[in-house]
Amino acid sequence: MNIDAIREYIETRLGTPGRDLYDLPASGARFSDGAHYRTELLPTTVAEYETVFSLCEKFNFIPNKITDTRGAMFDSDAEIIRKCRMCRDKGAELVMSPGSGEHSRDISHQMAVRAMAEGKSRGMDMLVMNLADMMRCLELGCRGFLIYDEGMMLAVSGLRKDGLIPPETSFKISANVSVANPLGFKFWTEKAGLHPNDSLNPIRDMTLPMLAAMRAVTDLPMDVHAYWGTTLARTLDVPEIVRVAAPIYFKVSIFGAGVTPEDKFMQALRVVETIERYFPEAKQSEKNAKGAVVPAPPGAWKMKA
Repeated sequence: MNIDAIREYIETRLGTPGRDLYDLPASGARFSDGAHYRTELLPTTVAEYETVFSLCEKFNFIPNKITDTRGAMFDSDAEIIRKCRMCRDKGAELVMSPGSGEHSRDISHQMAVRAMAEGKSRGMDMLVMNLADMMRCLELGCRGFLIYDEGMMLAVSGLRKDGLIPPETSFKISANVSVANPLGFKFWTEKAGLHPNDSLNPIRDMTLPMLAAMRAVTDLPMDVHAYWGTTLARTLDVPEIVRVAAPIYFKVSIFGAGVTPEDKFMQALRVVETIERYFPEAKQSEKNAKGAVVPAPPGAWKMKA
């Protein structure tokens, strides 16, 4: 088969674009409230949550989602309850990371030398313990979880389908899973039992034609890094990303020596300002938006024996 035949096969038999979409068609998909985009902030400690929410009040910034990558195993019950309460008060979604989150924490040498992707569940014992940590978070009010591992996703999807966890529980597929093309996106949306309120974070440096091709496959929300580490900064791209790939959660993940919660917040503010300046037609979700999975009070759900 030559290249044209391969493209035709992919398009006709697999149902995805056979190439990246360089004509950059506008996305017609939206969040369930009709919005084009939502914001995603990444505080980790209770003190950082307090700082970030204070800045949101100061700058009239709507924090649609908080994604906590530290790892729930590092939080006490009281800390998780406090985080849930703050997000509930702000009408923001909360996505927690069961287990060790993005930390390289395990008994293995592979973890110590970072030979494994962050967040993977190494072995069944670790996967089961991570599931147990998720159950603890659910009992304390969490309703959203960051998933780094294919096996973990298979398990949580089954638990939700079988009614063993709250039906509104939502899942976010981490960029560490490394979904990098429309067929990869199609695999996750069709095989993993994802729901409309779930989301998927493709790899962090997808070009506009690549994102447009992914959007042609599904209406599922995408999480996109507007800023990552000290190596990826695409704040000026975000208006076009919204146009071709809505619905989008925009996240700012700055880390490194000397980076403060204020630094992260100000870049998130710049993302929203840039969209408002160059794509004013784009709509951001309000707090407590339709379809947003906001934390519940502690004890609202109890795990079945």
